[in-house]
Amino acid sequence: MKRTGSVYAGMRARIVSSGLIVGLALLASLSAVAQGPGGAQAPAPTGPPPPGAGPRAEMNGPDLTGIYLLVPNGAPLPAGLRNEGGPEQIPLQPAAQAAARTKAPKDDLAKLCMPVGPFRMMAWEGNKIDVYRSPGRITMLFENYFLGHFRTVYMDRGHMQGQLFWVGNSVGHWEGDTLVVDTRNFNEHTWLNSAGAPHGEALRLAERYRLVDGGRYLEVKVTAEDASTLTAAYTYTRYYQRVNTEIQEDICNDDLATVGE
Repeated sequence: MKRTGSVYAGMRARIVSSGLIVGLALLASLSAVAQGPGGAQAPAPTGPPPPGAGPRAEMNGPDLTGIYLLVPNGAPLPAGLRNEGGPEQIPLQPAAQAAARTKAPKDDLAKLCMPVGPFRMMAWEGNKIDVYRSPGRITMLFENYFLGHFRTVYMDRGHMQGQLFWVGNSVGHWEGDTLVVDTRNFNEHTWLNSAGAPHGEALRLAERYRLVDGGRYLEVKVTAEDASTLTAAYTYTRYYQRVNTEIQEDICNDDLATVGE
């Protein structure tokens, strides 16, 4: 599928100019030390650690390791489970509605091989994720890598300070069998839905992940809060089915043709 350029073309060119990006990003996600621009060590987290933080805190709840595929809206689910809500229904303040109307569809990052942010991505049709844990963290890899990027949920530290991220900075803890994730420190480049809904740097996502139906499904509840753009906090629910497959290669090339769609 051919895609057109936009005001983000310069950023896109830097992002997709090297075929090494996926490998480099994975190495970065597995690094024990966060790196800042130019390879300098980033400021240490200064926020309070999550509840229960400590050695191997990721082991304090169920093992979510596995590959999961998003269940389409309307598909049958057991025990009355169902997807509810979605990014398109998020309630915007009047000024944010007006700002959304000024956005051109061609500038949607989803059309530019760039991360769309976790609020949209966790409800993305056909989304497939690979979840695993390692010391101090739980990591999600997205099959549609260029839209989803990867996410690291830190279980042993507080939030980073003084930096903004495309996918935010995620800190998690366990509440019984539920992984609770607090994500903040977003930049302002992503939209909250395909209609251009904006958000500010104050955007905060509260997510809850738990296995249901004997571990066959992963329940994901995502709540967005942003007093600068939303009229109220908004929550949607999605179910992911555990699948016996692997995530596949996903490549964006320099002329914005997506290979393998």
